[in-house]
Amino acid sequence: MAIKILVYKFYFLSLFLFSSLSAVSQKLLVLDNYGKKRIKLEVGDEIYFKQVDNPNRYNDYIIALRDSSLVISTRNLEMQLKEFNTFYFPNNATRFLSMGTGFIGGGFLFAAAVEPLVSENYYDRGESAIIGASFLASSLIFQAFKWKKFKLNKKRRIRIIDTTFRQRL
Repeated sequence: MAIKILVYKFYFLSLFLFSSLSAVSQKLLVLDNYGKKRIKLEVGDEIYFKQVDNPNRYNDYIIALRDSSLVISTRNLEMQLKEFNTFYFPNNATRFLSMGTGFIGGGFLFAAAVEPLVSENYYDRGESAIIGASFLASSLIFQAFKWKKFKLNKKRRIRIIDTTFRQRL
């Protein structure tokens, strides 16, 4: 009885495995940085980019990937890969640090402003203002590092990879 159950499990798992392998059909937008980690984007991912000869930064979603182009969602526009100049990726750690240090700095500046109203003085008013200003300054410094920039050039390229698994008939 136990052997029968194991055989049924084996057949079920192998059937599931082969049916899932035949259903894998996907294209990926790959940003290659030779010798370093690849950035892989799929359909539905959000992208931030600049176009060639255009200083504006755009934010959009990928609807479809074709052989040498991609379709973005705002205007249902198909763009060739050679039209892209730079991609941007949000750096969430520095965004968190920037917001946190800004909040702390604002708290210290608020404490410096209301210090005459509070009878229990933990800090000197000038000391609290200096600490708050330094936290706000560090928040502004973190703002400069909130985007990772991926500029396409000779060392970096963009391409579309088809990862479709086709069974031989």
